[in-house]
Amino acid sequence: MPWRGRRAILAFTALALTSLFADMAYEGARSAIGPYLGYLGAGLLVAGAVSVGDLVSYLFRFVGGELAQRLASPRAYWGLAFLGYTVNLVAVPLLALAGRWWEAFALVIVERTGKGLRTAPRDAILAEVTTGVSRGLAFSLHEVADQAGAVAGALLVAGALRGHGYHWAYALLGVPAVLALASLAVAAAAYPRLEEARLARGARRGRLPPEVVRASLAAGLGMAAFMHWAQASYRLGLAGLSPAAVAALYSAAMLSDAAMAPLAGALYDRAPRASLSLGPALSALATVLVLLAPGEPLAAAVAWGLAMGVYETSYRAAIAGAPPGLRGRAYAALYASMGAGWALGNLAMAALPARAGAALALALGILGALTPLAPAPSEEPGEYYETCRILWGGPRRR
Repeated sequence: MPWRGRRAILAFTALALTSLFADMAYEGARSAIGPYLGYLGAGLLVAGAVSVGDLVSYLFRFVGGELAQRLASPRAYWGLAFLGYTVNLVAVPLLALAGRWWEAFALVIVERTGKGLRTAPRDAILAEVTTGVSRGLAFSLHEVADQAGAVAGALLVAGALRGHGYHWAYALLGVPAVLALASLAVAAAAYPRLEEARLARGARRGRLPPEVVRASLAAGLGMAAFMHWAQASYRLGLAGLSPAAVAALYSAAMLSDAAMAPLAGALYDRAPRASLSLGPALSALATVLVLLAPGEPLAAAVAWGLAMGVYETSYRAAIAGAPPGLRGRAYAALYASMGAGWALGNLAMAALPARAGAALALALGILGALTPLAPAPSEEPGEYYETCRILWGGPRRR
């Protein structure tokens, strides 16, 4: 195997471990953040406002992608990844020192900011080190590592809370945080020279291909149909579920996400457009189940996790097929669309009656599902499908 190939495999493995340990830290923290804020004296409105952090995260995903694209150097890509992971992970054990609810709330926003800043540059690096590999397979393996860490982190926090309390539990999350940063250092040392960064210098003003724009639009429509877990869990609580039951449902959603990732990756490698259509359809299904079938919370949680598995696998794999040198901007566009859709859709669903919110989610989900399937106006359906396969990593037809 060529030297560059061995280095790429080592970098991919280290980045997967980085995500596993990082998810242990911040998803473990998120699993108990609502009750922790209540313990510190916050009201329900404050706990619900935690979802603002995800809007901040998506905003900074755009910032991180554009910065990497404009600075166009390996140091910029790796530096933004290091900065984002450091901010993201240092904020987690600092929660153990919070003595007031507003201190914990501020740390949650800081944590989400760091996560957003490093996501697009990290994904652009992943796209390069997996060149020559089935993209669906590569990004599904990365997502499985993510969710394995999320489940392990939630279990770690649950065990620590039983005997030691919140402050000890959050301090303990400093261990996987350190391991994540160490793994990232290994990845950077293994693959310091990024071809993506060199090519980005000549593509600073390059326009994104229409297929990337179309995938970003589909993702935004799908996320507008996707009820945020903060709102979903609040509604399920109103329907009579206990906090412990809601936490268990979140674990079920994360397990569903992990199970869906390899399936979505395999479907993407065979039929990219069908795989991209699946995300918005599952988003609408999850939202409709929460709003119209509160007596079936497990089905809603499973659908929620399945939808997230598609977004984190198929859509990231699709954008990885953008022309080298434009991947930072392509991921920035994807995440900007997803963040705007999620925020606007959830605001609308929170303001509307249940049936109207379900109708809105269904309409947006259908539009999002149809967007990847429609042929471009200037192309025959077969030509468009072939273009998608080439751009998004599939083999040419014989």
